[in-house]
Order: sequence, then C-alpha cells, then structure tokens
Amino acid sequence: MPEQLADYPSLLGAIEKRIGAGQPPLIVAIAGPPATGKSTLSERLAEDLRAAGHIAAYCPMDGFHKTNAQLEAEGLRSVKGRIDTFDGNAFARAVERLSKGDAFWWPRYSRHIHDPVPEGTRIEGNEAVCIIEGNYILMNEAPWLQAASHFDLRIFVDTPDDLLKQRLMQRHERGGRGEVETREKITKTDMPNAERIRQSATFADILFQEVVNA
Repeated sequence: MPEQLADYPSLLGAIEKRIGAGQPPLIVAIAGPPATGKSTLSERLAEDLRAAGHIAAYCPMDGFHKTNAQLEAEGLRSVKGRIDTFDGNAFARAVERLSKGDAFWWPRYSRHIHDPVPEGTRIEGNEAVCIIEGNYILMNEAPWLQAASHFDLRIFVDTPDDLLKQRLMQRHERGGRGEVETREKITKTDMPNAERIRQSATFADILFQEVVNA
C-alpha cells in the first residue's frame, strides 16, 4: 500500500531525502487524474528543490500529446486527452534518455496553440532530480511500463470528484468551450479517464491526497 501524505512539506522532504541516494538523476513520477493540481504541484516542487540548491527539471507528459493533425487523421480529436491520444512510445524513449543523463529537448504542450512544442524544456543532463508529471505515467501496460522501469519514486495525486469537476469546468471554459460542450467533455472523456487513471494508484509509493476544507 502507498504511504499516505497530506501536507506539502512532508512530500518535499520525501523527495529531498532520496536525492543522492543513487546514480543521478532521481526520477520522480507524479500521476493522477486531470485537474488534480499535478502540474502546479510539480512546478512548485521543482522550484523549491532549486531554491535548496539542487539542479531540478520539470518534465510534463503533456508534451507527448499527438498533434491535432494526427488526432484528426486517426479519428481521435473528440477524445483528446484519452490514453491513446498520447505518443507513449516517444514518452518512454524520452524517459530513458533522462535516466542516461542525455542532453536534449523535452517537449511541452502549448495551451495557446493547443499542440505540443518540440523544443519545450532543455534537459542539460546534469540534473540531480527530474520531476515527470502526467495522467497515465503509472499505468501497468505497455509502453508506459517501459518508462516506469526508470522511475525512482512514484507519487499519485488525487482530489474529490466535486472539486475535480469544478476545476475541469473552469479549464475547458478558459480554453474556449461553451457550457454544453464542456459538460459533455467532462462526462464522456474526463471522468471516465479519471476512473481508469485511479486504477494505477496501487503502483505508487506515495499517495498525496489534497486536503479540502469544508
């Protein structure tokens, strides 16, 4: 069973105590459903680790979205965000390069053009810790398993469904979707995705459950 943590300092400390314990970089995987705050958490962790003197990189999985042109060609545009709308093989190859200490560009997803950008984050190869974040990175199936073989610490982030749906509404509306389209997206794509992603929580070392005040 995963260790359960509910406060940020404990999570940061759990990562820091593992830095330097093995050959660098320490590869930390943070998974969870969409809109659970994974990216915000990951960026904060990377910033605080840098402030503590560690060379840290933030490596989001979103950069491995298939392009909109690819999704159109494959008939997958309407379910963008589902596991098969990502290039899992390219993601696994990139994680392997991280583990080897290669220098390369890690792609990022642009919410302005709604497509991946190949030259997103520069990985120098001297990082002490790399924080990888994404919905499906702890899935117990190929090719995600290939990537997971390089993870040193697995963290699963979750949040209650009511808050999850609220955040998803806000995210989609900011992206230009109308209310009807947004609700359909959440019902038909986001929440089914969330249930599938939650099945991978059992493969985590740490479960970080957000505390929501009543």
